[in-house]
Amino acid sequence: MIGRNCKRLRQRAGMTQEELAERLHVTRQAVSAWETEKNRLDAETLVVLAEALGADVQELLYGPGVVQAPFARYQRRYRVCAVVCAAVVIAWLVMEITLKPYLARQIARTYIPYPGMAYFLAVPALGVLGLGCLIPSLASLWVDIRVRSIPVRRVLLALGLVGLCYYLVWLTIYLGLWPDFLYDLKPMQFLVQHWFIPLFTGDHELFRLGPLFFSGGFLFLALNR
Repeated sequence: MIGRNCKRLRQRAGMTQEELAERLHVTRQAVSAWETEKNRLDAETLVVLAEALGADVQELLYGPGVVQAPFARYQRRYRVCAVVCAAVVIAWLVMEITLKPYLARQIARTYIPYPGMAYFLAVPALGVLGLGCLIPSLASLWVDIRVRSIPVRRVLLALGLVGLCYYLVWLTIYLGLWPDFLYDLKPMQFLVQHWFIPLFTGDHELFRLGPLFFSGGFLFLALNR
């Protein structure tokens, strides 16, 4: 591992083995032996080699790029994200107190359900999604919670998209966007009876909107580099 890191750092510095050997006052064969790990480096040589490569000893041990600047608190991108998400959540809460009762009264008086249905389908979903994103964005103002591993970020991105698809599937069934023949299939009828209809009632909002909360957090972690 150290030999491979040494080679990568030497190439990053634009040096040949001969040039590095000249700086260290050793032979090219000695440098080649380090890079192929035929010879092991002692602590003192590690320090001298790192200085010659313009790198940190930790980069020799663990790989180029592992040494990063300290995490800066209150970064602008996190402030903007937190403000936007907080605005979405506050707007949702305000509408729950004011607009939702008003729409209910309008439906009772006019028997026109569309404004209330639009609110029911869109506003709580956006509010919960914003809340899921707000929590990690606030945490990022003080603590570095970035996920370094690319495979883990991909998993988080997939989980976030699954949460979105969970709600979008329910929404498309409600809007009747699926081909008519699918609704005649027994699996689809089972899905509608045991999943769609229960989630349509107010008593099951946690199961309908809960995945969106986790989706917001997962997507933030996946996209936050």
